[in-house]
Amino acid sequence: PKADYTLEVEMLPNQGYCLSHYALARELCVFYGYKLKEAAVFGGEAPDSGVPVVIEAPELCHRYTAIVMRGVKGAKTPEWMAERLRAMGSNPKGNLLIDGANYVMYELGQPLHCFDLDKLSGPAIKVRRAVAGESFRTLDNADLKLQPGMLVIADDKRPAALAGVMGGLESAVSGGTDIILIESARFFPPAVRQSSKAAGIKSESSYRFERGTDPRLTPKAARRLAGLILEAVPGAKVTQFTDNLPVDLVPSVVEVSPEKVNALLGTGIADGEILACLKAFQPEVKDGKPWKFVVPSYRQDIEGICDVAEEVARYIGYDVIPTVSDMPMRPSSVTASWAVSAELKHSLASLGFSETYNYDFLSAKELKACGLKSEEALELKNPLSSDLQYLRPTLLPGLLKTLRYNLNRGRDSVMIFEVGNAYSKKPGRTEEISCAGLIFGDFPEGGHWKGGAAKADFYQLKGVMSRLFAGKGGFRFEKPKAAPSYFQPGGALEMKLGAGSLGYVGRLSAPVAAAMDLKDNNIFYFELPIGSAATAWKPEFWQKAVKIKPVSAFPHIWRDLSVVLEEKHEWGELERAFSGIQDLASARLVDVFKGKNIPEGHKSLTMRFTFSSMERTLTDAEVTERMGAALGKLARNFGAKLRS
Repeated sequence: PKADYTLEVEMLPNQGYCLSHYALARELCVFYGYKLKEAAVFGGEAPDSGVPVVIEAPELCHRYTAIVMRGVKGAKTPEWMAERLRAMGSNPKGNLLIDGANYVMYELGQPLHCFDLDKLSGPAIKVRRAVAGESFRTLDNADLKLQPGMLVIADDKRPAALAGVMGGLESAVSGGTDIILIESARFFPPAVRQSSKAAGIKSESSYRFERGTDPRLTPKAARRLAGLILEAVPGAKVTQFTDNLPVDLVPSVVEVSPEKVNALLGTGIADGEILACLKAFQPEVKDGKPWKFVVPSYRQDIEGICDVAEEVARYIGYDVIPTVSDMPMRPSSVTASWAVSAELKHSLASLGFSETYNYDFLSAKELKACGLKSEEALELKNPLSSDLQYLRPTLLPGLLKTLRYNLNRGRDSVMIFEVGNAYSKKPGRTEEISCAGLIFGDFPEGGHWKGGAAKADFYQLKGVMSRLFAGKGGFRFEKPKAAPSYFQPGGALEMKLGAGSLGYVGRLSAPVAAAMDLKDNNIFYFELPIGSAATAWKPEFWQKAVKIKPVSAFPHIWRDLSVVLEEKHEWGELERAFSGIQDLASARLVDVFKGKNIPEGHKSLTMRFTFSSMERTLTDAEVTERMGAALGKLARNFGAKLRS
C-alpha cells in the first residue's frame, strides 16, 4: 500500500463550517496566507429542462441543484477513492454513484444524493412537506411512517427521501442504474434536526445539514460529483442542469471599527492588523472606516461585531488578550441555604456518612418502585432516554441505587447522604434543595473487637438527627399526620423546627425495598428540605455560640412514676405536657410494658423525673407535690391512671 498519513481533527459543535477537507484547508490558508487550491469540477453546460424540479416549501429548502446524467451503468469506484474513503473510516461500496457522493461530502462538506431516475414517478422532483398517512422505506430497509410537516423529496406519487436525513430504498441506485439525478441542496437546519429526531435516524448528511451548509456550494458540489463520474465512465454525459433558487442569497454586512473590536477584546491591536485579519477572510474589504465586512456564505454563524471580534482574536492569537483585570474584588455573600448545606455535609461526614451524587432524572419504573405517582412528577419534554424521563421529586431513588450498588460489591453496611435538588409540581416549589440519607447493615462495620455487631435501627438514625439539630430551638419529633408513602406504616416520625416541618425520618417499607431489588428492608431513611432548616440559621458567629446555662449547686432528686394509659398516646405528647412543672430538670421514658395485668388496648409507661432548684435543696414533701402535679396533668390530658 502507498505510504500516507492520516490526521484526526476534532471539530467543536459550533464549527459546522469546518466539516470537510476543503473547509479545513480554507482555514489553514486564511491563517498561514497560502493560496487555496480549488477542486476540479465539471464546467460544461446543459439545458435546464427535462425533469421538473419544484420547491413547494421554500422556507425549508433554500436551494436545490439537480444534475441529470445518462450512461452511468456499471460505474466502478476508483481504487484511489476507495483508499481515501477507508482512511476516513467509511466503507466503500464499489459503486461510484454511492461512494462518489460520500467522497464529495467529505471533501467539500456538501451532502449529495443520487436518485435512479427510472424509479421515480414522472420522473419529477417535488420538495414539499409530508402529509398525514405517508410513509417510505429507507435505505437501511426500514419502513418509516412520516409525520405531517416533515420535509421530503417526492416524485409525482410518493416520497422518495427524507430531506437531509436519508434516501429511500425504492429510488436507490444500483449496479444496473443507467440514468441518475444528482441532488445537492441547502435545507433549513432546524427542519432537518426535527425530522432526524422524530425518525430516530442520524446520518453524516443530517449531521452537516443540522449545522448549516453553504448555500453557494450546492452547484459546485454537484458539478464535482458529475466530473468524477465523467472521468471514470467515458460513455456518461450530462443532459440537464437545474439550479432552483427560491430565496435570494443576500450576504450580511457587518460594520467594523477597530475601537469597538479592541473594546470588546480588551486589547490594543493596531488598526492595520485588524484590517489584515478581515482581508484574510474577505479580500474585498475596502480601507474606509468603518470597514464593511461582507460575511462569507459559509460563515452564517457571524451575525455581528462581537462575532467579528472573536474571529480577529482567533486569527491574531488569543495570547494577545492581556490576562490583567481592573475588576475590584468584592466580598462574597453566603446564603442561608448554602451555609446550612455546608454545615449538614460536614456534620454528616463527621458522623461516618459518605456523600453521594446522583442524577436528577429517573424513570417511570423507579417512580413506581418508590410508591410515587408519575402524574405528580415533572416530566421532561425532550428526555435523552426513558430512563431519564422525569425529574426526581425525592432523593430516595438515587440513594437506593447507590445502596444496591455497594451491597452488590460486598459491603455489609452503608451510611450515605446526598444534598441535591428535588422537583415538584407544587406552585412556588418547583425546585427545592433537599438533604437525604440512609443507613443499612451492621454497626460498627466488620464487628467490634470484643465481638458482635448491632444492626442499624430507627433509634440510631433518630440519634443522628438529634445530633444534627442539637441546640436548635424548637427541634422535636412528632407523630406525622401523613408520612410519605415510601415509609413503613407507623414507622416514621415527622421532624419539627419551631412551627414548621423539617422532613421525615423512619424505616422504608418492604415493597419499596423489594421493588429496588433489595432483599433486606432494614433500611432507615431521612429527608429534609434545606429551606426549612435555613430558617434557624444564624449568620453571625456570636449567634451560633451555645449559650451556657448555670448548673445548680444543690443535689438533684429523681422519682419514677408508672402509669397506665391508652396505646394511642405517644411519649412525645406526654413529654410536652410536663412543661410548667416547677423545678423539673428533665423527664425521660424508662420502660414500656404491655401484657399481664394491663388492660387490652393500653400500655404501661415508667418515667423518671429529675428535680433541681437553683436556690436550695428540695424537701421530700416538695418533690411529692411536684410529682402530684405531673400525675395530674397525665390524668387530665390523657386519662392516665397510676399503675398499682
